[in-house]
Amino acid sequence: MNREKFTQLIEKFTTTLDANNNHLQMNSFGIKQNDHVFIHRFNQRTEPSDVRSLSKTVLALVVGRVIELSKEGVYSEFNLDTLIFPIIKEVINLTNQNNLKYLEKVKIKHLLTHTVGYEEKLLMRGDIADMDPFKYLDYLINYPIKNEPGQKYLYSNAGFYLLSVVLQEFLKEDLFTFIERELFEPLEIKNASWIKYGNYLAGATRLWLQPEDLIKIGELLLHKGKYQNRQLLPQTWIEKMTNIQVLNPDVDLSGRKYLLYYAYGYGIWIGKENLFFASGTDGQYIVVIPEKKAIIIIQAQQKDTHPIKRIIDEIIANYL
Repeated sequence: MNREKFTQLIEKFTTTLDANNNHLQMNSFGIKQNDHVFIHRFNQRTEPSDVRSLSKTVLALVVGRVIELSKEGVYSEFNLDTLIFPIIKEVINLTNQNNLKYLEKVKIKHLLTHTVGYEEKLLMRGDIADMDPFKYLDYLINYPIKNEPGQKYLYSNAGFYLLSVVLQEFLKEDLFTFIERELFEPLEIKNASWIKYGNYLAGATRLWLQPEDLIKIGELLLHKGKYQNRQLLPQTWIEKMTNIQVLNPDVDLSGRKYLLYYAYGYGIWIGKENLFFASGTDGQYIVVIPEKKAIIIIQAQQKDTHPIKRIIDEIIANYL
């Protein structure tokens, strides 16, 4: 990647129209390849953006840090097979006793892979539009679980909000304070903010970051837990995150080659080609292509994201 190619891509984003013949509503676009970093802010934007479901990837990174600190003896035992119910039972009001037999089997890995066992997508804004955020936790705990944990994949915000609750209750500390100290400060991410739903971080969404922050998160993923020659997270954790844990039954294989939602790891999507990516509503992306030593980041407010996905595919095929 060089400045000339990057300028061509800025022009492509600027001139491309969506399905309604409107220009793409872009916030930022960036590429890092090897030691070259290029970032463009559209319309001279300076404020951070809600990265939506990229938040899930960040929370998965946080889990890796908690597991490592647990191994070091800083906290009691915590791993992918840790049961969540003993951690949260004192802060929930379980009225649907039919859920108990399932909740007692839910583990951290089920929250990370959208396999709690729900039949409906939950906490996706539509179902909670008129609900008090302080009631979200009990809403999830009592919403009917129909499947054994680990058996049914269904992408939603439920698991990662529950994960936020579990982490805060386990750590006995405000979760965002922990994240700033253990992840954001070592990554030199400043002035981040994360909305709370009630007493807990939204977890699955509502994290506000700058494009430079997304590049840093991409670097951590690309370099298997290392940032600026410092190992912030175990290499083994990044490898677990970015390996297939569950196939996506709804993947469309007929269109793009690279940006395919083929499978899910822990908090991150995995393509059919050798890449993985975080993806959020309205055009938020951190795409990591290890073979090309490249990271692509995008922030947008674009309802029709097909043009953005097509351009990402073209970048991977022709520009890197």
